[in-house]
Amino acid sequence: MPSSKTIGIVGGGISGLYAALLLRREGHKVTVFEANDRVGGRIYTHRFQPLYKDEEVYFEAGAMRIPRSSLHRRVYHLIRYLNTHGVRQDKVELIPYILEHENNESFVRGQKVKPSEPERIAGFDLPEEFRGRSARALLSEVITPWLETLRNDFDQGFERILAYDELSFRQYLRFVSRWPHDVIEFVELWCSQSNQYDLSFTEIIMQNLDFDTEVWATIRGGMSRLPESAANLLDTHEIHLNSPITSITELADGRIALKTSGIPPHTETFDKVILAIPPASLHNIPERPLWSFMKQQAIRGSHFEPLYKMGLHFRTRFWEHTPCPSFGGQSITDLRFRWIVYPSHDLGGSSSGVLLLYSWMNDANRWLAMPRGERVSLALHDLQDFFSDTCVDVYEQFITAFDVPWSCEKATGDAMFLPGQFSRFHHIAGLREGNIFFAGEHLSKHHTWIAGAIDSTLDCVADLLDRKDLAALGEEFLSPTAQNRDVKRDFESRYYAYAIPQHNNLQYVVEPSGVMPSLRG
Repeated sequence: MPSSKTIGIVGGGISGLYAALLLRREGHKVTVFEANDRVGGRIYTHRFQPLYKDEEVYFEAGAMRIPRSSLHRRVYHLIRYLNTHGVRQDKVELIPYILEHENNESFVRGQKVKPSEPERIAGFDLPEEFRGRSARALLSEVITPWLETLRNDFDQGFERILAYDELSFRQYLRFVSRWPHDVIEFVELWCSQSNQYDLSFTEIIMQNLDFDTEVWATIRGGMSRLPESAANLLDTHEIHLNSPITSITELADGRIALKTSGIPPHTETFDKVILAIPPASLHNIPERPLWSFMKQQAIRGSHFEPLYKMGLHFRTRFWEHTPCPSFGGQSITDLRFRWIVYPSHDLGGSSSGVLLLYSWMNDANRWLAMPRGERVSLALHDLQDFFSDTCVDVYEQFITAFDVPWSCEKATGDAMFLPGQFSRFHHIAGLREGNIFFAGEHLSKHHTWIAGAIDSTLDCVADLLDRKDLAALGEEFLSPTAQNRDVKRDFESRYYAYAIPQHNNLQYVVEPSGVMPSLRG
């Protein structure tokens, strides 16, 4: 067995935590440095003060849902791993996430309609050949052939998509699909965010691939339970919060020295280092090595979309008691916040509740210049417009608000590449630099998703350990050829690992009875 190595991990988001657990499983010593006072990065559940006894009042200020798709299977394997090795109170339980509810209404040009009925709204004077179809139907005609290509052979399909990587999705619609400008604007309004179609063709196709999923999940009690459960499997001395890195130094013997400005500041030396942080955080480390020109350009230029989320705590779940009640799902609007997300937990409950207002790209940027009090006032004003056809007074219902403009946070927004950036930056950004390695969702092909962060980290650690056969967390007892089947057996036939059931209360079903190995030994 190879000798144990000391690994420094910069970043306590899901990439850094996954790397730490993976390396620890393989017998190495790890130390995680996190600049903030919490783990999770862009997985961040904000909890409000309960209004009533025994209620949990929260919203997802960061990641909020997981597609039940084979593309995201490693997220479920991770949950299986955490629930196998963690203590009872850290168990991660999945519940259904409702992406759409039959009563979700859209609000555009001052009128409410179902998303499938935009033609009922006056003011869209589309060319004759585009009339009578919803924005979704029009978009589907363009992207469905590409999604089928990816499903048939992902690697080959992705190479075909890259042939158009130099184009924005808007340019593709305009010059390849021959859509007029007003049709593009119509579809972007109903299906996306302002100026999002100026991102690369590759990015928008990949985004639609991930969203083309019928069944979704979220975590009971909040998504933050995922990174918190992962962190609790590490010892306290292995995670240093409030410890931003100020210097990365390559020593003559090949080892890497990390200097932190934590309390107290100190320097530690490691055999190898993983930088599991977004490019903006890496760019802002005061002292670090200078790498190749294109590597530096990738760090400097990789585009991360602005994200803005506001959670508003209300006295009741009034949206579930209107003439057209929404039990989960979301509403698209042309109001300033653009999307209303209805909670998928505690449906039909008598407790207080939280609505999530969500915007990104240009729509998110416009919120940043306003003082926080003005942001809340404007959100309530527009929300009252949305509910103006009901008897709801959102001002009377309102208790408090919390918002996160992600562009102003160390974690920044999500990776969303501009035209040509997959071709120029994606490969070189992930290449190791001596004994320095890189991980994060921006280095995967599934930007913005937890699965992308995990896929990237698995590749990173496999490279670090020079292990092509490295199993993901939760796949330890599964043969490599059977890792995607519903029922799997380990090499010695001692355990059967069943696919995660819908209720997800039990992650491993062990037959015959036996003792699963413990991470803590």
